[in-house]
Amino acid sequence: MESNLYQAPDSEIITPESDTSGLALYVVAPWKFNLLFWATLGIYDVYWNFRNWQNQKDIRQKKVQPVARALFSVFFFGSLVKTINDENEGKAKPLPVTTMATLYILSYLISTVSDRAAANMETFGILDLISLALLPVTWAVLFKAQKAINLSQGDEHGLLNNRLTLANGIWILLGISLWALILLGLASGYFPEQTDSFLSSLIETVS
Repeated sequence: MESNLYQAPDSEIITPESDTSGLALYVVAPWKFNLLFWATLGIYDVYWNFRNWQNQKDIRQKKVQPVARALFSVFFFGSLVKTINDENEGKAKPLPVTTMATLYILSYLISTVSDRAAANMETFGILDLISLALLPVTWAVLFKAQKAINLSQGDEHGLLNNRLTLANGIWILLGISLWALILLGLASGYFPEQTDSFLSSLIETVS
């Protein structure tokens, strides 16, 4: 993956990406991290994990497989938090590894189980909302880690990665489309008649 797969807006929509490849961890401006996480329903988590492990492999010569660790981050998140603490030693208070890893893992497992259970149900229920409800938990854990990462690399405000690229814009648009589909699905489950009426009106207007 290219390091410009994610980057977000300051005042310009498209800008060249600053070089963060020489850093031991992945620096991101806090506002940009938040935008990309929420716009993609947390899918940014995968890329975020990948970039951190890739930087560790490149700069610290760690024998890791970044792609595998990103796809199966539930097994390696605790190790990543420990790595962040190592990079931040003497600069800030260590992150609570056990607490952060536990929250991250539980959020992942509960979301996975509830999604599979909801898929087997014929009607909408509380299980359909659990994954969305747990997104703030994952965000809080990752955002705390991101702030520590920025501090460890001497760029507290993430100025080296503070702009939007074309690829960022594409991912954001795809994420917004996914949000729209999910909300439409929930609406059709809880308010079928109103949703059908709205879609019919929308189709008539467009046609």
